[in-house]
Amino acid sequence: MAVLEKMRKRMGVFISIIIALALLAFIVDPDTLQSTISMFSSKYDVGKIGNKGISYQEFSKRVDYYNSIYNLTGSADASNEETSQMINASAWQSLITEEVIMPACEKAGIRVGEKEFVDMTKGSDISPVLLQEAAMLNERGEYDPERFSQFLKNVELDESGNFAKYWNFLENNIVQDRKYLKYSAMLAKSSVANNLQVKRDVADNNNAYDIEFVVQPIGYATDSSINVTNSEIKSFYDRIKTSLKQDETRDAELVAFEILPSERDIEVAKADMERLFPEFVKTADADMKNFIAKNSDAPFADIYFKKGDISEASSIVDEFAATNPAGAILEPQPFDKEFVAAKILDVAQRPDSVFVKFLPARDQKMADSLVSLLKGGEDFANLALQYFPPQQSGEPGVIGWITEGIAANQLPSDFLKAFSAKKGDYITFPLNGNFVVVKVEDMTKPLRKAKVAVLSREATPSRETFSKVYAEANKVVDNSANDIKKFEKYAEDNHLSIIPANRLLGGASQIAGYDNMKEVSRWIYDNKEGAVSQVISVNNKYFVVAALKKIHPMGYAEMSEVLPQIKELLTVQKKVEKAAKECAEKVQNPTDLESVANALGTTVSSQSDVTFASMNSGQALDPKFLGAVAAAGEKNQSGIVGPVKGSIGVYYFQIKDRKAGAYYTEDDAQRKSDNAVYTILNVLPQIMSLDGGVVDRRYKFY
Repeated sequence: MAVLEKMRKRMGVFISIIIALALLAFIVDPDTLQSTISMFSSKYDVGKIGNKGISYQEFSKRVDYYNSIYNLTGSADASNEETSQMINASAWQSLITEEVIMPACEKAGIRVGEKEFVDMTKGSDISPVLLQEAAMLNERGEYDPERFSQFLKNVELDESGNFAKYWNFLENNIVQDRKYLKYSAMLAKSSVANNLQVKRDVADNNNAYDIEFVVQPIGYATDSSINVTNSEIKSFYDRIKTSLKQDETRDAELVAFEILPSERDIEVAKADMERLFPEFVKTADADMKNFIAKNSDAPFADIYFKKGDISEASSIVDEFAATNPAGAILEPQPFDKEFVAAKILDVAQRPDSVFVKFLPARDQKMADSLVSLLKGGEDFANLALQYFPPQQSGEPGVIGWITEGIAANQLPSDFLKAFSAKKGDYITFPLNGNFVVVKVEDMTKPLRKAKVAVLSREATPSRETFSKVYAEANKVVDNSANDIKKFEKYAEDNHLSIIPANRLLGGASQIAGYDNMKEVSRWIYDNKEGAVSQVISVNNKYFVVAALKKIHPMGYAEMSEVLPQIKELLTVQKKVEKAAKECAEKVQNPTDLESVANALGTTVSSQSDVTFASMNSGQALDPKFLGAVAAAGEKNQSGIVGPVKGSIGVYYFQIKDRKAGAYYTEDDAQRKSDNAVYTILNVLPQIMSLDGGVVDRRYKFY
């Protein structure tokens, strides 16, 4: 690993079709025939919405469309994997919006009128879609109707059709956004807490009780007298089945072979270092950047490091840089599976962090004028308000505290000049055809830092090494013979670790802690239970062999999957029933809790400010116990109450004091009801997708 880089219907008809396809095979090339067949096969569907399958071809066209939109805006590099995934997700969401969400809105009677649309583009109620379009905003970040009008003129004048294509995209999004907003508002307005709900909620939150209680825990030991029957389990399962809906998941087992450099590979890296080191020593400091770029596995870092900055990457280089003068040379040293050499190019007193602000300028002249104004006493914040759009939080133009690493990797490199400046200095430099004015507002106390050139030669696995590791992985495949039982036995006999990967969702890119596992995930979802894969290469770092253990289909979890949990729950309930009966026999007509505690062989506990509305009143309390306390308080019971069957034991309690507050009001109750609705609105698209029968199988293709 490089030193400085250690910092994803009828038979007749059927026969006719077969004959027709057979004849086609003589006149159509195989690729075209395969493409034609795939158009009618659900095997080539990327998903389903309701009863409609979404074919790969159909979805690919939509992805291409969204690619073109992103290219038109120049907002993203579609070749980037992260951007590609985002475009794919946008295309899929647009399908759900068109096929599920918009029909639901329209079924509710929601429409967007022509006058309303005009108001959303040129009037006083501008659509959020347009407010996010930089081309429609003025220099202050405000929506400019004139820019929008100019955009529409460009639509008419543009012969390429690109403006019209983008306007169609925006228009569609404006309408869809408004319809969904209206639908959400309609649901929010339907949230009305009735008088009975409000009264109960206020009482639950304002009435608190100080209590003393005795609890008889049921314990965790096995009780042979407790028997849970299959019919009881089945009955309980039938009652809760609707709450057990699940997406399809799969359980797999993996054997992974890490591809590490061999001893010979390490010797090759060592020889490379010995060959390059004399030239490294002779290279002038001014030419060092080019030398490192051509010969090192680690890039040249044109920044200064304090002690500890590179200790994680290489403790050897870090210690060397912290204790030696400029010009010192570190002889080649082995580190991990690489060899490093270093030269200290400079040592200086520099701040570790600086606090910077910036202003944009058209050119050098404007930049100089801004500096003059600032030096003349003009307030930076006032100037910034003229050049930055209004922000919800934060001060315009303020970047804040940065380190040299941040300046080099996340900001234009000229920001590094701030580290050799003084507090209060102004720096100007060109950026993307314009200029920037940077103020060094503050800095940490200067300390010793060094600029270091590092020559690194990493030992990488050779082709021979790859072949040897692959051969070991392939032995698993050969000896498994596509049978998971044989796979497990071979792994056990050869002391290979089997890595469990349970409840995997389709398209998982990370499995059992390994990244870039989409190909493994795709194999898992393309095969049957018990199958064993061929050797799969993962990022040229691992060879993986996978075995599919179990398929958990979409729908409701099978009883066999939840049987242990149900049995345990019913066992606990029966234990509580038995304990309650035993307590009732031991405790009869109690006069005080001490006698109850003595009879049960336990102690009396106390708790203050217990309310029904909270599951946490100083400590976690049994919900069933809380309910019993609230019910007793409502009835003004002052005597001993029990036995109460809780979730984990049996209780006896007595209310010692009741406190009636008034801090929780009817407005609070209404806000609580509103919050519940907003919580639902946050997951409304997922709810609508579930109701619309949306099945996402894009992982098979992307």
